[in-house]
Amino acid sequence: MKKTISVFLALLMLVFSAAVSFAEETGLETLAVNPYGGEAGDMDTVSWYVTGGSYFLFLPADVDMSGSKVYFTASDEVTLDGEALVSGGSAVLFTEGAHVLSCSGTDYNLTVCFSQNIPAVFITTQSGSLSYIHQNKENKEPGNIRVYESGVKSVDKALKQIKGRGNATWGYPKKPYNIKFDKKTDMFGMGKAKKWTLLANYFDYSLIHNVYGWEFAEAFGLPHTSEYRHVDLYINGNYMGNYVICESVEIAENRIDINDLEKANEQANPDVDIESLPRGGTGANNTVQSSGVKGSRKWIEIPEAPADITGGYLLEYEYGGRYNNELCGFVTSNGQPVVIKGPEYAGREEVNYIADFVDAGTRALYSSTGYNEEGGHYTDYFDFDSLVNMYILQELSMNYDAAFSSFYAYKAENSDKLVFSPVWDMDNAFGSSQANMNVKLTSSWLWWANTMAYHGIPSVISAAYKHEEFRAAVRARWAELQQAQVYVNTQTYVNGLTDTLLASATMNAIRWNHLSTKNPTTAAQKWLAAAQISKDYVTNRFAALDRGFGNNGAYLYYDVNGVNTGSWALVSPVSEIGDTVTVREITGNGTVTPPSGKVFYGWNTKPDGTGTPYKPGDTLTLTGEATVLYAIWKTQAEIDAETEPSTEPPTEPPTEPPTEPPTEPPTEPVTEPVTEPVTQPSAEHSGSDFSGLNLFQRIIKWFRALFKSIVEWFRN
Repeated sequence: MKKTISVFLALLMLVFSAAVSFAEETGLETLAVNPYGGEAGDMDTVSWYVTGGSYFLFLPADVDMSGSKVYFTASDEVTLDGEALVSGGSAVLFTEGAHVLSCSGTDYNLTVCFSQNIPAVFITTQSGSLSYIHQNKENKEPGNIRVYESGVKSVDKALKQIKGRGNATWGYPKKPYNIKFDKKTDMFGMGKAKKWTLLANYFDYSLIHNVYGWEFAEAFGLPHTSEYRHVDLYINGNYMGNYVICESVEIAENRIDINDLEKANEQANPDVDIESLPRGGTGANNTVQSSGVKGSRKWIEIPEAPADITGGYLLEYEYGGRYNNELCGFVTSNGQPVVIKGPEYAGREEVNYIADFVDAGTRALYSSTGYNEEGGHYTDYFDFDSLVNMYILQELSMNYDAAFSSFYAYKAENSDKLVFSPVWDMDNAFGSSQANMNVKLTSSWLWWANTMAYHGIPSVISAAYKHEEFRAAVRARWAELQQAQVYVNTQTYVNGLTDTLLASATMNAIRWNHLSTKNPTTAAQKWLAAAQISKDYVTNRFAALDRGFGNNGAYLYYDVNGVNTGSWALVSPVSEIGDTVTVREITGNGTVTPPSGKVFYGWNTKPDGTGTPYKPGDTLTLTGEATVLYAIWKTQAEIDAETEPSTEPPTEPPTEPPTEPPTEPPTEPVTEPVTEPVTQPSAEHSGSDFSGLNLFQRIIKWFRALFKSIVEWFRN
């Protein structure tokens, strides 16, 4: 038995060894091309991309393949379309299109794609992998960067770090990154800075939503709008796709150039490691999570504050969950979390100063008069022009996060105004939200950003739009922008950009399977169609806002009247004065949580229910510039009391006379006085006034009166 087992094991080992030997000796294991003629280990060498049995080489723009080199590991001779290749030899045979690589009897269908018109950025990490960085977006790793513009090397430096970035975007396969140099470095003529951002645009298949945001912001005159460039990104030899490299939003020279309180704090505390100091604040769990506590604040316990703490501050209006993970910030009295991005390590005095300032403006803005309790108008705190321009941009783009997430503002030193700029994070705008937010681009839906406050969502631009002077300024500014041909100029630019990006966008679509095809021709056609959707969105949106911001534009808002709505929203269609609309149900994207013990009882033109009531399905003619319908909430007992039949008797006399009238009327008037009508008759009621009685009571009463009259007649 043992001998049999031994023979079996020996045979098994022999088969296994043969299989391993065959595998080791058969096939093409790796393949890479250096389009610039460098060595196999150089950072600008590009490895092939393998997916589902298909093989791709995604090569940068503006390369001269006559000087390129190919590198591979294989068990046997390798041929390309029947021509023998030498590892370390020329890669000139790798022309654009389909090829067949062969090795040891196995064919590999290879597609070679070349980008066009845009720079190439090559990054390597110290570990040669992205595994550590992808474990957590806060993980950092040093590396190197090399940049080619028009085929010429323009940057070749060490990177202090590369790390992840973003919120929702970090959770996608194609990830965004931040890079940082030791010293300020100019990238693509955008000015010198240490920090730069690489945006992935993973769920923006058109790759142009952020472009629209920046181009319109620049045209509108919003200050410190980020400059940007599209690039092909390669990390550790792997093609990562089409990225946008842009200026990071930060307080710095060539960025938001205001006083740097971070440096001022360091100068005021020269021997203190500020980053190691404890955190403090007000409100429940103030040092970690306080987004749910209105008026709460959090800071770093910095011993000494600078002499001037009036600025500069860089603020980001943000979701509560994201705010909780930030070091310093505050929550306004109306519940909007605000992150202090600069200084990142803010002391108690600094946090209290800027929180008090912003909250005073917020209270004024959200009041019906535009003034706060201290008599300050919202324009005393908030820069009016930037608020107008930022509102128009957010409304135009139908930005999913309009004014309550990734929404930046800054205050310079010795300035008395908070400026709303720069614009950021517009990849989920310009049509991205149409599928999940009830926005139908084909049917002229209009209002978006200016409805947020009516849905219980804090939004400074929506609150501003409640004020007549703000709406008038928006209409006037829109007319100026149209007169300046902003739409025409921007569309012309974007049309040219789509031509520029076509080759890179095609590679990007195949690499990330965005458009469900591996065929370059089909991918190019599909990408052009995706870009056209975004361009058509802008065309339709301008036409819609021409009506909405015109002299006859009318606004219908549904105010949930103090109820927490979650993500609920109603989007009103384009309307003009005189239009008839159908009143909506209180439904939308999300749910409405009624007040405790109450249910929805229709709409009313006044929040206390004393105005004109409307039920869902009723028609309403818009007779003024702005119409607000407030949700009315009642208890079931209140509703039942209104709908139960009345217990009070009717006041009208009977329509039929008694069936047996007296044959003769009494000759004398009734001696008992007739009492005044009452609504609740008692048993002692007498006389012939029958008002307030039902029919049966009236007949009985009539017979009693008749009997009395007859008795009196006989007595006399």
